[in-house]
Amino acid sequence: MRYGPCAPCRRPLFEAGENRADPEVPLPVMAIGEEVTHDYAALRLSLKTHPVALLRDELDAIRAVPAEQLVNTKDGTRVTVAGLALVRQRPGTASGVIFITLEDETGVANLVVWPKVFERFRRVVMAARLIRVTGKLQREGIVTHVIADHLEDLTHRLRALAGPDFKSTDSRRSAGAAYENNLARADEVKSPIPESRRGSRKLYPSRDFH
Repeated sequence: MRYGPCAPCRRPLFEAGENRADPEVPLPVMAIGEEVTHDYAALRLSLKTHPVALLRDELDAIRAVPAEQLVNTKDGTRVTVAGLALVRQRPGTASGVIFITLEDETGVANLVVWPKVFERFRRVVMAARLIRVTGKLQREGIVTHVIADHLEDLTHRLRALAGPDFKSTDSRRSAGAAYENNLARADEVKSPIPESRRGSRKLYPSRDFH
């Protein structure tokens, strides 16, 4: 049997919809906290605003000063700061001392956590994404540190920014289950998070040494 060119095929199932005007569907405006959270989940930063800026009123209420004010604070003053945990280091030559860099919307604050303090606040040091720290400010030249004596986990405030409907695009888990942290010891990274959770998308991840 020989086949010739096909005549134009009719598509009766589609003819009715080809000229149909789709209705306009208004979509809800995403809250700024949700936008920032999605940006951090994908890019580790946001050009819209810093997440800590969205919490500044709350932090002011608990007397957490912006990081930029530390440079003008008198040596030995007891201060409270709060920010995202950017870097956690435990150098092998530091006798168990842990160094943490926190970031808020104004800059960074460098923390020193002595071994005894670490033992008291191990869970916060190892797992918190947003940390509130109280301690004595120490300055040597242009180098400023906060010697931590009390740490508090404020990660739940980041989860609140994400909104109740936020889902990780990889793991489909809620924002609260997507946080993961590492503690760097020299060039070795140790993670307290079980292997089963390491594949999930990280929100506000710390940039620990790898």
